[in-house]
Amino acid sequence: MIAYQGTLLTILLIISLASGQEEDPTLKITPSKVAAQVGENAEFECSFPDNESLNVFWLFPNNTAVNQSIDSRFEDSDGTLSISDLVQGDEGEYICTTMTRDMNATATLKIYVMPSYFTEAMIVMGINIVLVLIFIGCGINQYVQTRKEKKTNLRKPANLDI
Repeated sequence: MIAYQGTLLTILLIISLASGQEEDPTLKITPSKVAAQVGENAEFECSFPDNESLNVFWLFPNNTAVNQSIDSRFEDSDGTLSISDLVQGDEGEYICTTMTRDMNATATLKIYVMPSYFTEAMIVMGINIVLVLIFIGCGINQYVQTRKEKKTNLRKPANLDI
């Protein structure tokens, strides 16, 4: 019975040691998702926490290497992907990977277009101008009416009933 309990204890110890093992190493991207407007800049940083000297590089959403791009808006430097002057076509999932491509991590870039409110602003400005003109017109009208009343009151003879 003692041998059985010892074997059981050894098995439990091995199981607990195996379950305490760390997960497979992975690449980390900071931030993992970015939402930006057209014309802004975006940046993702890819790192391997256990080995800072591990060389990583970035792939476009179509799996071509960013560092081989002729578009100067994209820069892949020391694990950092920088994109300047964003356009709608830059939207997608960028992949950070190792030279052997045994580890990958994905960063998502969402581009949104802010509508121009120029037309709406012009309508509001037009309405405000009309309201100001109406207000001024009412003030002028009130002034004219008051002046007329004063003139008619001065011309009327005073009623001297005794």
